[in-house]
Formats: sequence, C-alpha cells, structure tokens
Amino acid sequence: MRSTESARLKPMWLRIALGYWLSFGAIFIVSATFVLIAILRHHVLAYHENLKLISDDLAAEYGEAGYDVKKTAKHFRETVEHHGRGKVFLLLTDSKGGVVLVESTNPDVVEKMRQGVLSSGRTYRIAATSGSGGGDSIAVRVRKTVLPDGNILSVGDNVTNDERHARWVLAVLLATSVLILVVGGIVGVMLARRFAAPLGLMAKAARCIERGDYSVRIPDTPESFEIAELEGAFNTMAGEIEKTLTELRTLTENMAHDLRTPLTRLKAAAELHAMGVDTVGNLAENVMEETDALLAMVNMMLEISQTEYGATRVPTEELDLVPFFGEMLELYSALADDRGITLSAQLPTGPVLFRGHKGRLQQMVGNLLDNAVKFTPGGGHVVVRLTAAPIVIEVENSGPGIKAKDIPHVFKRFWRADSSRSLQGNGLGLALVKAIAESYGGSVSCTSVPNHMTTFRIVFK
Repeated sequence: MRSTESARLKPMWLRIALGYWLSFGAIFIVSATFVLIAILRHHVLAYHENLKLISDDLAAEYGEAGYDVKKTAKHFRETVEHHGRGKVFLLLTDSKGGVVLVESTNPDVVEKMRQGVLSSGRTYRIAATSGSGGGDSIAVRVRKTVLPDGNILSVGDNVTNDERHARWVLAVLLATSVLILVVGGIVGVMLARRFAAPLGLMAKAARCIERGDYSVRIPDTPESFEIAELEGAFNTMAGEIEKTLTELRTLTENMAHDLRTPLTRLKAAAELHAMGVDTVGNLAENVMEETDALLAMVNMMLEISQTEYGATRVPTEELDLVPFFGEMLELYSALADDRGITLSAQLPTGPVLFRGHKGRLQQMVGNLLDNAVKFTPGGGHVVVRLTAAPIVIEVENSGPGIKAKDIPHVFKRFWRADSSRSLQGNGLGLALVKAIAESYGGSVSCTSVPNHMTTFRIVFK
C-alpha cells in the first residue's frame, strides 16, 4: 500500500523546481509587461503631445491671419520643413473633405488623411507607402481640429520609428522571457535537486535502519542551517536508537544471566526432591526463597521503568531532610556496627526543605547506604553529607573503590563489576537511585580513588 501511494507522489525536487519556475516566470512576465506598457505609453503620450502642439500652433496662426489661407500658407510650409517633410504632414480641408491646402510630398498619406476627415474620429492611425519608390510602409498618427471657419485641419505625425522601436522591445522581451524561463527551469531543477539531496540521503539511511543496520549516519553536507539541523537531529536519533538497542541487548543478556541462577537452583532442588534426597519442607523453602528473589528483581525493574517514564504519579510533601537523614542513619547503624564499620553524618544545623515522596527518597538513600555498607571492609567508615542551596547528598565509603573504566557503567541496570559478582545483589539498586534522582530533576555521579574511597553524589538544582 505504501509503495503504491509513493508511486503516485511527485518527487519533492520536481515540485520545488516547478514552483520556482512558475513563480520566477510569472514575476518576469509581469515585470516585462509593465516595461512594455510604460514604453508604449511614453511613445503614445509623446506623439499625441507633439500633434497637439503643432495643431494648436497652426490653428492660432490661422486665426490671427483672419482665416486667410494665403497668409498662413507660408507658416504651414515652414512648420513642415522645420519638422521634416517625411515626419509631419499637413492637410486643410473644408467640411465636406475638399482639399484647401496641402503640405506633403507623399500623395498616399494625403489621400488617406483626406478620407479620414469624414470617416474617422479626432485621432486615428493610417498606414501608407513611404513614397520613396521602395514600397516601404509607414505608420502615421493623425489629429483633426475643426476650425472656427468650418475648415478642418489635419496634422499627421510619422510614428513608424516609434512603432518599430516598440516592436523591437516586444521581441527582445519575448526572447528574454523564453531565455529566462529556460535558464530559470534549469537553475530551479539544479537548486531543487541539491536541496532535496539530503532528504534522499536521510530516506536511504532510514531504510538501512529499517533493515537493521543501526550504525548508518548521514554525512555532513554544506547546506543551509535548517538542513544541517535536520541532519544533526537524524544522526542523533540514529545514535540514540543504536545506543538504546545496544543497552537493551546488554540488559537482556545480564537479565538472562541473573535469572538463570535462581532458576538453576529451583531446578536442582526439584531434581533432588525427585531423587528422594530432599524433603518436601526443604523444597518448599527453596522455592519460596528463590521466587522471592525473582519477584524482588521483577518489582524493582518495574519500579525503575515507571519512575523513568513517569508512569506512576506519587503524592509529594514538603520534607525536612535533616531529621529524614537522622532516621536513615539510625536504621543502618545496627548493620554497620555488626560489620565493624563507622557510620557518621555531616548535616546542616538548620532545616533543608525538599518536596518529594518520603518512600521514594528512602529507597534512593537506602540503596546508597546499603551499597556503601556492603562494600566497606571491617574497620572502614561511611560518611553521609548533606548541604543546602543547592541540595547535595553525598555518601562516601572507604574500601577497594571502583576502577575508572567501570564508573560509566555503575548506574546501568544489572551491571556489576567483576569483583562484586560473588556478592548478593542484582545490579538494580544504583539504577533505581538514578531514576528517582532524575525524576526530581537531579543528577547523579560517582568518583572513586582505588584502594581508598568511593563517593556517590546527588545534586538537586
């Protein structure tokens, strides 16, 4: 189903390139259209203004001459010669289109201007031959002015060059548009594929992880900040997955090792009973002892998991840690005395208030004290320290200490150093200490000097 849906989807780079191409092309075409309109408007305004100036000047001169054609003929001729006979054309007709005065050497233009006197509006365009014998076509814009005496003055302006320039600009803009669209499409595809390339690498890496290769990582690429962030997050996620699975594998192996011992004992007791060597009472006692150990291990694992993920919410209260530690020391003093260990405390004189669950704190501190007493040889000492602002708990014991290579592993589930595997325990106590401390926003650490002392520290910020 997923492969079918993927087949219907367009590649991301194609969608980006298409969007880039369409957006870029639309922006350029709109801009080019505005440029063309501005050029055409400039030309239109220019020759309309020119026609108006010539028409107004001639009409004024004609009026000052008392509407006498002979008196104004010279001025008409000088006007045409000033602008150029191939540029400006003058025609004076009566109201019926009869020619009164002509200033032009192009009969085709004059004839079409005369035809337009009665049939066209105030301004109009005509196309005529150039009159030079080459048969070239010219474009003329004509403006008509009705004079007070009833005659009609028509002034023509040769706009062939203006229209030719406008067509040239249009051709250049069209060619540029095509070139821009082609280049824009190529650049868009290149940029889109480059942008989408890291995503393709991530998809490939994700498929490798799906197949079970958790060591795969995405190489750093010199892309944008966001892509670098995404690559870093992906690599971090892959690293965490690999780390979690490695820890899970180790946890499973350690758990199997610790479960094998009580199960082997149960099987041995059952075999002895089957052989008639043991009694029913001894069998029942062995079964109860081993199942209690198994149940305690399972319960502690469950409690660690629930604490780490906040699955179980426990009520909290404001506690004074000074009397709390006094109670814990009193509880473990008998055990310490039996082993010949000195148990002491360095506590503040004033109250140290902490909001938490008393039972959870007893588990946390109790596991630290139990470990300290268990690993301290006779004649040694255990010191408990408590400070405020920030709240820091330290449990220090003298003894063989912990090797530097083992310190990073002491808070892992089921982990035990080689020297402690012969002692009672399942390697879950310190994992529970870490889970409880972190559930209250604290951090745990361990320092050790071999053959001298070991210190476990919990800091609550």
